[in-house]
Amino acid sequence: MIVVLIVLAVVAFIVERWSIVNALNGVGIDYGSSVPLAAPDEVFDMVSNLTNKSRRFVPFIKASETLPAQIKLHSPDAKISVDFKGDMRHSYTTYLMPRSALRRVEKASISQRGRYMFNSAMLSGGDFLGLNENVKRVSPYSEIVIYPKEYDSGKIGDVLGGFLGDVSVRRFIMEDPVLTAGFREYTGREPMKAISWSQSARAGKMMVRSFDYTTEPSVTVLLNVECSCGEDGERAREALIETSYSMTHTVCKILEERRVKYDFYTNATSSGAFSDWSYISEGLGKQHFYTILEGMGRASYRATEPFASAIKRVETRGINSIIIITPTDEQTILPCLSRESIFNALILSAGGAC
Repeated sequence: MIVVLIVLAVVAFIVERWSIVNALNGVGIDYGSSVPLAAPDEVFDMVSNLTNKSRRFVPFIKASETLPAQIKLHSPDAKISVDFKGDMRHSYTTYLMPRSALRRVEKASISQRGRYMFNSAMLSGGDFLGLNENVKRVSPYSEIVIYPKEYDSGKIGDVLGGFLGDVSVRRFIMEDPVLTAGFREYTGREPMKAISWSQSARAGKMMVRSFDYTTEPSVTVLLNVECSCGEDGERAREALIETSYSMTHTVCKILEERRVKYDFYTNATSSGAFSDWSYISEGLGKQHFYTILEGMGRASYRATEPFASAIKRVETRGINSIIIITPTDEQTILPCLSRESIFNALILSAGGAC
């Protein structure tokens, strides 16, 4: 009997030591938002996928996910804590059968514009006897971008309506003997009918026809974020730029609703963007609109170039009807515009000089 007990104790010791070392082998986690883009306070699904790829039964596992400080979970049962670093964590415990997965969904929302990351989680697994825990840090990558809210004012609609009416009048006054003004590279947002197959064959890449802007209503939207602090300080400057983002959202939405094509220029920085966001070619539709909204959601309060340089980029591509959204007052930017630009421009200011 003593020999049997000794053998059992040795076996238990070996299994215990093995389980301490291998408790989390094959166990992983992936979590984040179910959508890449959302509006402020829009409810989205935060999805967690806990997996066990091993052939072992894991009797106890604790998952602790780092969340953005601005996120709000709508489940009353969600366990939220703040660690010693000040990070907000969402935790839960469960078990995992061999080669199985657990999917959890929490309703969540974020009220502030910005780019938010889901990129750090801790897994804790129990040993064979339940006496110790093995801890494993996991770094999945997921993000959600909250785009700016709409500007809460009917004035933009009224002012923009009059300006777009003038645009329609001017396109009939100006001569337009040739519809096609040239060709440019296909971006994926143009309709199939705009593709020139002969030019594509010559260039060795997809090319589309570029029509003279007087053939149909079209405008250029220029978002400026260059703004000095002045006496009111940094917070006031950031508030004015934030208002400029909201005004741009409303302007682009109105253009979409009225089916007016537009291209987009900006000197705002964009964090984590996969392509150059300083210029988005002329287009219309959901993809075009959400590309601009995503860029504004990622944008900071820093300018990549002075407004004078940004307006020159617009003017070198040919003068179009321009809607300029800026945190500064009109008198600050007028000296940077050419005479033709002034004649074709609508300036929307988020406030006086800051």
